[in-house]
Amino acid sequence: MSEQRNIFDTRNWMSNVPGIGRLKLAEIVWPGAHNAGMDRQAPDHGVLVGHWVSCQNDTFAWQLNQGARALDVRLVDDYTSSPPLCFHHDGQRSGRTLDDLIDAVCDFLDDHRDEFILLDFHQLGYGSTTFDYLKFRDQLLTRLGERAIPRSEHHKTLDQLKAASSRQRVVLAVPARRELDDDCFWESVRHRWSKKRIIDTEQLEQFINDTLPPQNDGTRLWSLSATAYSLFGGPRRIHTFINKRFDTSGDWIGRCCIISVDFFEDSDIVRYCSAASRMKAVDKTVAHVSRVIH
Repeated sequence: MSEQRNIFDTRNWMSNVPGIGRLKLAEIVWPGAHNAGMDRQAPDHGVLVGHWVSCQNDTFAWQLNQGARALDVRLVDDYTSSPPLCFHHDGQRSGRTLDDLIDAVCDFLDDHRDEFILLDFHQLGYGSTTFDYLKFRDQLLTRLGERAIPRSEHHKTLDQLKAASSRQRVVLAVPARRELDDDCFWESVRHRWSKKRIIDTEQLEQFINDTLPPQNDGTRLWSLSATAYSLFGGPRRIHTFINKRFDTSGDWIGRCCIISVDFFEDSDIVRYCSAASRMKAVDKTVAHVSRVIH
């Protein structure tokens, strides 16, 4: 591990980006943890089909401390456990619960008050199983409601959000449902992924080249899946590919919003997202100064 990476503060990287307050949430380049509720330290990891479904190395708290700020999560109602809302990958449970996620978010924000977290509830329910949306809503609003950024404030910059509240630092993005029609809930994150069950890095590179827009217009949160999967090994560790293709010397990262990665801290994606956000902040500052001068 390089000295530069050693001194990079993953716990406070957002707070440490000069000028980031000029950016809106959708203008930031977010490092994302793909299927964050499925990690190798989960209670039921040994019971699972193991490496085929685990996408992260460690707990929600670990992921936040390592710099992930957009957590892609999928929930099912598991009536065999209490509480029943738990995380899964294609129906396979990890033993992690919604309360585990909320605990990690609250603990982290208590210590890092100027960081922002995006909870991307990618999937609620699975297959033919029922899902109690009212229970889900009540649990989130009871425990995270005071920390949730209202959807009606999506147009504000980080500085404006901080000025409006010292507590509201969480985006709750959910699928459209009548039960979730509340200002605390944002519209679902748009996902761009290859739709291939098995994909190698060459295919992934082609998909991303074909998919990325010329620039991120900053009008809506969307996520790029930078993940690969093999039949016999499950989610692949592709940190060499991530480091090569998302380095800020290339043009990919500046065109992204959320970059969703498996085993994300194996790579330098957090540092690259920090650098890309810094460059966006500089560009916006220069544009503001230019308008004032003219």
